[in-house]
Amino acid sequence: MRTDGACQIKSFAILRFLHVRGISFIYLLGFNDVAYPYSLTVTPTATIQETYSDNINLTSNNKKNAFVTELSPGVSIIRQSARSMLNLNYRMQNLYNSGDNSGIKTFNQLQYNSHSIFIPDRLFLDSTSSISQQNLNNNRLANDNISGAGNSTNVSTFGLSPYWTPHFSNFANGNFRANFDTFTVGSGATANQNLTSNSPTPISDSANLSEVAQLTSGNYFKRINWNLSFNNYNSIRNQGDDIQFQNSSGLIRTYINKYFNVFAQGGYSNNTFQSVDNNQGNGVFYTVGGQWTPSQHYSIEAGAGNNSHVTVRISPMQRLNWVTTYRDNSVGLNTSQTSQTSQTSQVGQVGQVGQVGTTWETALTYQTRQSNWSITHNNLTTTSQQILLQNQNNTTNTQVGGPIITQQAPRSINNGYLSNEVIVQKIWNASVSYITGKSTVSANAYSQDSVYQISGTKQKATGLNATWNWQFASQTSAYLRPQWQQTEYADTNNKDQYYDISVGLTRTLTPLMNGRLEIRHSDQSSDIETNNYQENRATASLFMRF
Repeated sequence: MRTDGACQIKSFAILRFLHVRGISFIYLLGFNDVAYPYSLTVTPTATIQETYSDNINLTSNNKKNAFVTELSPGVSIIRQSARSMLNLNYRMQNLYNSGDNSGIKTFNQLQYNSHSIFIPDRLFLDSTSSISQQNLNNNRLANDNISGAGNSTNVSTFGLSPYWTPHFSNFANGNFRANFDTFTVGSGATANQNLTSNSPTPISDSANLSEVAQLTSGNYFKRINWNLSFNNYNSIRNQGDDIQFQNSSGLIRTYINKYFNVFAQGGYSNNTFQSVDNNQGNGVFYTVGGQWTPSQHYSIEAGAGNNSHVTVRISPMQRLNWVTTYRDNSVGLNTSQTSQTSQTSQVGQVGQVGQVGTTWETALTYQTRQSNWSITHNNLTTTSQQILLQNQNNTTNTQVGGPIITQQAPRSINNGYLSNEVIVQKIWNASVSYITGKSTVSANAYSQDSVYQISGTKQKATGLNATWNWQFASQTSAYLRPQWQQTEYADTNNKDQYYDISVGLTRTLTPLMNGRLEIRHSDQSSDIETNNYQENRATASLFMRF
């Protein structure tokens, strides 16, 4: 859906102003609560690091070794009171590459979030902001900046999310939220992606506006439950077509007895975006069915209509929970309550799950005294902008005085191309973590199929990563981090296979100083000759708080 040019430019101007002045604006608006006691912690930080690489540009031939010196001052600010919370981490990363003639390179990195309470239990305001560097292709590590040549771009985000949670006596409870986000990329995002004629359209700046309105029945209703919801998401692009996801729905459920209930659900879906088959799944949808709960450990729900589903829940013990849903939808993008709840809690995230047709999702969790296990499968209709916004929200550092980036980031797999297109994904994920004695072991396996809706580009990423941390002395610990990923591109039949392994040692030198030594080997083999490389790296670093 296109918007009027003047209105579009005006929207970008307003939201860019909020992006530039946003944190000061939020501080004045939400943190001027001098009547309440508050704690303020301001911690200056500095990172000094020396890295040796035997293939600094990650090339298949003409390898060049180099020492890279890093000096990165930063600051951590945490403010808390009865009505507000602010968490800000900023770092200015300065790198000098002895094998490069371009001098010192500077990268700004920011992670910020806040929460303000204007009326307790009623009116709130959340905000986030970030500045980071993102990889443009799979020929480098995410958030690294040390190795690779010209394969990254700056990504800046800013978001505001006011929300109101009224209670209408015992009749209904409400949740009304508005999200305003800006998403800005550097000039390099439109180049250096190794694009082919079938590659997705490059990413552009966007202003994202969304609204969520939900009403649920209150305690007045004993044997009848109901809810009404409206979700609307608009992404206004400075290049390319705008995008809209919109869904309205209502549900009523009547309890026949403590074992059985019946329900009816209906609504309207209205989505606007370009796609390969030009099928956005718009129209009226309805589902009628029932739920049987023979005990607190098991339940099954089935609904029929032009949108149908079957959901099975198994919980034979308190520590084990397994929910699986199969859907056959003719209308909409398969919104689900679990994903909707988790995404609307983030600034700017009003997501839709799945797509028209048959899909299924599952979530299995198991806990023991020393371990956590999980297996999930989800379907997601999203954009590059939403993915990066979500990632920034999830990586905000909450450690007092902690660095934004202290060690190698995992291989970036969730956004193979920075694109303006809508992306339909099917995602498998399995993870386990285990704590015993002085060791912590975690592992993760994933598989992600992505289809870009304009170009038709298909990408599949499959991978494994693990971490073993061993604190063998009171102030010293060692770690081992292997990871592997294979990326396949169906439209070109190309395949990349990547692995690396890191071994490191960390030590607390003083209460205000930590040190780290690390060696790492990386290897990528690709059907594209220029994407082949090997790198060996050694790193020594000091992190200081003042």
